[in-house]
Amino acid sequence: MEKPNNPNYHNAAKDLAGLIYGVALDGVVTRNEYAALKEWCNEHEVLRSYEPFDKLYCKIRPLIDSGKISVEELDEIEETLDQFLESIGSSKRIDKPDQIFINGIFKGILSSGDINDQEVYKLKTFLELEENRKIQEEYTGLYELIKKIWADGKVDDQEFRILKDYLNILIKSH
Repeated sequence: MEKPNNPNYHNAAKDLAGLIYGVALDGVVTRNEYAALKEWCNEHEVLRSYEPFDKLYCKIRPLIDSGKISVEELDEIEETLDQFLESIGSSKRIDKPDQIFINGIFKGILSSGDINDQEVYKLKTFLELEENRKIQEEYTGLYELIKKIWADGKVDDQEFRILKDYLNILIKSH
């Protein structure tokens, strides 16, 4: 049996947690975001050979395969992820966000193909949380860009393209 803290399935769960957090920021799951969640399932199916991950996968795959994911189902997946991470001795997904979780957030935001006002506002709020000061310091450039974009309370087309490119660069660099 695989060690309970196997980094492969631990990282896969953190990636999914971030992806879901990013997808859920605006409260709407688009077709592209749904496709990103389905792609995550397909990409990580190979990890089902490890029993703890298989239990997680079997709980979330039917929700994702249903064809449409509601915000309530995203909440259910988040709760399942928290239970899984706790069971393998890891901190809950949001308690101590790490690089894998953060990249998942970026992927979730980008998966819709658009970045809307609500996502920018909530990402800014996430970075400003006291417990996320370290992340804010690590992503100073992103935080400054978001503050500049949000100065007028909305995201225009040019700002969307700049932020999209910046998030893609961050994902590729980590």
